[in-house]
Amino acid sequence: MITISFEVFSGGITVPLAQLETSSTPAPQPAPPPVAQAPLPPPSLPAIFVFGDGALDVGNNDNLPEGQEMGDAPRANHPFYGIDAPNSEPTGRFSNGYNIADFIGPPAYGSLPKPSPTTMQGFTGVNYASANAGLRESTNAQMTISLADQVKNFAATRSQLKDVLGSRKPLNNFLSKSLFLIGVGTMDLLPCCNFYLSFPFKDNKTEVQRLIELYEHTLTTLHSMGARKFGVINIGLLGRLPSVQMSRYNGDPSIDRRAAEFNAELRLLLSNLTTTLHRFRYSLADFYGFSNATFANPSGSDPCSLDSYMYPCDNRMEYWFWDNWYTTEKASKLAAAAFYNGKAFTTPVSIKRLIAMKG
Repeated sequence: MITISFEVFSGGITVPLAQLETSSTPAPQPAPPPVAQAPLPPPSLPAIFVFGDGALDVGNNDNLPEGQEMGDAPRANHPFYGIDAPNSEPTGRFSNGYNIADFIGPPAYGSLPKPSPTTMQGFTGVNYASANAGLRESTNAQMTISLADQVKNFAATRSQLKDVLGSRKPLNNFLSKSLFLIGVGTMDLLPCCNFYLSFPFKDNKTEVQRLIELYEHTLTTLHSMGARKFGVINIGLLGRLPSVQMSRYNGDPSIDRRAAEFNAELRLLLSNLTTTLHRFRYSLADFYGFSNATFANPSGSDPCSLDSYMYPCDNRMEYWFWDNWYTTEKASKLAAAAFYNGKAFTTPVSIKRLIAMKG
């Protein structure tokens, strides 16, 4: 058994966690711990629209068709996903319970009635995120909902909102005050997830430069549709992912170097957009820095569940990774709190401060 202690920082306050214990021996089934309640958007915030990958997906992949040419989409619709959710039932989240989006955002796109919304009563936004999605449409091609397709889904929602609100002016006012939460890019930088990158490109751009151009196009497109407040989560420590540590890329320093390069370019992009796009405001959440501050040593990368079908560890509240890709509910809650309220891992303002700004 390996014991690790670590701590995270939120708003300048050190928050100690219990010691982290890992064991390869399956534990007997414990009573499910209390599930944290996902909050509703603050009263001053009309809605939250969420885009990204499995760290934010709250069930969209469960609704994708099976039998695609490139393979089936990853789904979290079986035990032991959701073991700490109400009734211990899988909810489509790649977690033992809630994920980051739940502590900040709304229900899944696929879970809403069609067409939706038909009324503004109770409408808090839409989550379009899809596990394994990337900036590139070729990333995990045909097995997920790419970021470009997620934006198309938002465009459909926007049209429905316009019908409900009656005209463009109230729609633009509504969207300008809403939060657009985005977390994507991890899958684009992992060699295992890009089947169409074996041929050379005919330009002198780096891989990161191409991805940042796609990110810029996405943000500009959303801005043109009325978005003004962007909460952007950068890429974490890719080399710490259990899936990477169990692959031939374990110990390859280029993996985290690409992540750091991507994050630096993303930060520059967001800063530049404040001068080129009207009333563009943002909060950049530093998941890379948050993850780096969390791990005391490499053993912190052990997942609670080595196989999603096998019974997971019994001390789930003390683990960072739930499976080979995604974090536990506890880790997601800590990250969401740091990004929402804290100052240490957000720039230039926290998400809470961003929400408080005028639309």
